[in-house]
Amino acid sequence: MPAGKNKAFASRNTFFLIYHRPVMIINISLFERLLHRLHLLPTPVVDAFGSVVFGRALTIAVRRGVFEALAHTTRIAEEVARATSLSLQGTELLLESCVVAGYISAGNGRYSLTSEARKWLVKDSPFFLGNLIRYFETLYERWGYLEHSLEHGSPPRRYYEKFTAEDWKMYVYGMRDLARLLRDDVMRKMALQNRALSLLDLGGSHGLYAMECCRRYPTLSATIIDFGEALEHTKEIVGQDGMNGRVQLCAADFTQIELPPLQDCVLLFNVIHGLRDDENRRLIQRVLNTLKPGGKLYILDQLREERRRTGLAQFIPLMVGLNLLNEIGGNTYSFEQVKAWCAGAGRVRRMRLRLPGVTLVEVVM
Repeated sequence: MPAGKNKAFASRNTFFLIYHRPVMIINISLFERLLHRLHLLPTPVVDAFGSVVFGRALTIAVRRGVFEALAHTTRIAEEVARATSLSLQGTELLLESCVVAGYISAGNGRYSLTSEARKWLVKDSPFFLGNLIRYFETLYERWGYLEHSLEHGSPPRRYYEKFTAEDWKMYVYGMRDLARLLRDDVMRKMALQNRALSLLDLGGSHGLYAMECCRRYPTLSATIIDFGEALEHTKEIVGQDGMNGRVQLCAADFTQIELPPLQDCVLLFNVIHGLRDDENRRLIQRVLNTLKPGGKLYILDQLREERRRTGLAQFIPLMVGLNLLNEIGGNTYSFEQVKAWCAGAGRVRRMRLRLPGVTLVEVVM
């Protein structure tokens, strides 16, 4: 969008206001829209106070079962309070906040879910993101030392050094929620040789992509390499999907071990943002050396747009970068940087996905 232009459009009775700044999603009045356009609405207060408090409240609502309490019926606040073991005052504030945010509808003293909440926040929905939202809750404590990470370029401790068993579970199942959003879009863009035999999934966590590749290519077997604490939950997911005979799990740090050779395909999904530039260069060169002639490396990550300064496609990778800096000393990168790491490959191409800011890169030997 050209600089200086503003655009507003309505969806689910919510105005999405797109300026030179990030997207603000909230039910606001026409008068408030005018104030915003005239720079009379103090948007930093919304960003630094309202958005932060509501984000925290939303994670609590998910964990305490507010949306599940309304999944199949309308209820008054007292009934939701009893179902969630929250105070009536707290429940009313939480419900009304979710009304303004567009997740809950209210009428005649009763509350019900909107289509937005039914799609994303109810467990029986195929698009359920509750595990991912609950994983975000584990980030809040660590955001307390974000200033240290900004100053020093790395956190006091890497996230996995203080993860509990429950944190690992939320991480694996949260990443699975995210992968389910992208899986069909990703698989439409991936193409392996019909008789492909071997796939290596580095940092594969939940294993959804490796399992889907095995389903689509009958001769294919996959190996997932990740931390042992994560693979404890991956083992459960792989077993539930009946893929034990096709998917092997290897507990190791893939940046340190020798990678198995003669791979038809290697997946690096949501990995590069956790490593420094030089570490990614070395890792990708090691990966390329494991591929057969004609083998493919696929990189999925939140890539920055070097020439853009607006929109979710730029905002989300930057927020991921800040979070990963604080989690592990990581960063987000551009396609141009990824392409430079792949020196020696035959072809490198970028494929944007429908989730803003997420990109799939195909590298062919």
